[in-house]
This record gives sequence, C-alpha cells and structure tokens, in this order.
Amino acid sequence: MNNNLKIGGIFCDLQKAFDCVNHKILLDKLEFYSTKGKFKTLIESYLICRYQKVILNNNANTNSSSKWKLIKNGVPQGSILGSLFFLLYINDIPKITVWYSSLTIPVF
Repeated sequence: MNNNLKIGGIFCDLQKAFDCVNHKILLDKLEFYSTKGKFKTLIESYLICRYQKVILNNNANTNSSSKWKLIKNGVPQGSILGSLFFLLYINDIPKITVWYSSLTIPVF
C-alpha cells in the first residue's frame, strides 16, 4: 500500500446458492464432462419436473398450505448428489475470475 499499488477483490455471496443453480447450464456442464446416455436421462429426471409446496401447522390443529409449484432452479438439498451438482456448477469460477482480472478497468 505504501507503493500506491492498486488492489482489487471479488466477493461471492453463496447464500441460497443451491437454489440458484440453473438446470440447463448444469446439464450442459455434465454433458461437457462426458455424462451422456441413460445416466444423463436419469439425472435430468432427478432435476427437472420437481414440485414443492409449503405446509404450515398452527396451534389450532389446522394446516395451511401453498399450492404445488414447479421448481425451475436449484438442486435437491440434503442429498449427496445436490452437493456434487453444486460443485460441478461452480467448478469454473476460478477461470472466470482469471478472465475478469485480466480486463482493463478504468481508474477514476
């Protein structure tokens, strides 16, 4: 800092990151890593066309629930595959940061 050198940083907020995984991008990356055929079809069926709803139990012994909703992004949490899929999804972040750091950023 005494030499007046510029320092930059990139910070990634991974809060709720498992919910932001795009299925198409993940499946394209899996195909890039040679996941094809029946195994890829099995993974697609694991990720795509999943539904969820929320059920709330209150003190009056009545349940309130939402309607079933299609999940368009995310990987199933609490499973071994969910963590693996997330790691494959973010695997190329170091390459992106190297590319980004090579850009010339104007200093004002």
